[in-house]
Amino acid sequence: MNMTLKKKEDNLIEILKETGLSYNEALVYFTLLKAGNKGNIVKDLTHTLPLQRTNIYSILHKLIELNCVKESGFAEKSKNATIFIAIEPINYLENLVRNRQNKLHKIQEIQKDYSDVFQSIFLEGMEFSYDEIDLIIKPYLKPLIEKGWKIKSYFERKETLMFYYKVFDCMLFTQNARILNDCSFHLFIFDYSIEDDENAFLFFLQGLKRKTKEMKSYFFDIKEFKLFDDSIELSGKTYPIFNMKIKVKEIKNSDYFIKNSSAFRDIETLNLDDFYEIGKAVILPIKDKIFYLWAESDKILKELTEPIIKFEYGHN
Repeated sequence: MNMTLKKKEDNLIEILKETGLSYNEALVYFTLLKAGNKGNIVKDLTHTLPLQRTNIYSILHKLIELNCVKESGFAEKSKNATIFIAIEPINYLENLVRNRQNKLHKIQEIQKDYSDVFQSIFLEGMEFSYDEIDLIIKPYLKPLIEKGWKIKSYFERKETLMFYYKVFDCMLFTQNARILNDCSFHLFIFDYSIEDDENAFLFFLQGLKRKTKEMKSYFFDIKEFKLFDDSIELSGKTYPIFNMKIKVKEIKNSDYFIKNSSAFRDIETLNLDDFYEIGKAVILPIKDKIFYLWAESDKILKELTEPIIKFEYGHN
């Protein structure tokens, strides 16, 4: 092949790439175009192109999916090998334009109907309504929602490892926080009274502690994250809690906390290696349930736990 023809073919292959094909896809399609209606079998393409036989097969199947190549019978003189023919370029390009126009139209519809929704989520975060959550957790969240709390995330799942239990996970938002407005609400429902099984509860408690440390470290871009065991008294009963603390030097190096630097003025009186408390998690084993709640202060934690205690025990 002379250099002028080679340059012309390379240019046409580059043009085909602009339709969305990779270089090898454009190369195979262009080779089939040159074969016209007689097409090619894979053996011929292998001799013509600098591609492995297995790669040619996968490329042909992709081109068939893209509706620019089709199978057309078998070659009797080549052990009935499949013949592949290029879809006529005028049809391929017309179909491509039509599909792109349909996709563009769909995107324009999404822009019209959902751009405000997505923009709101970007600016304010996701929000679920009271009607979207399960009936089981409504009694615990209704008093909070009536006070202006928001449900920012919600999902439920089932686990069967070690224990069988159902989980309801919620991320709640309160405007009463000083630093971290996000509060966690997790409900684990077992098929027996976990409250009466001390060993199982302690085992589960350690798992929660380990998972909390992993998740909070990831979310807050913090390496030195510590959980200290403590307890809290609620309605005459004592429950375990984790005090969540971060080293002062970690706070000062964290992008997440730098954005809220005005709320951390009191850390200037602390040494860089001191720990600063940024929240607490309380664990409530009640009958066949474990409630796991996280907030930045005792005050917000008690606000979270009051509906639970009231509903489960009938008192504040």
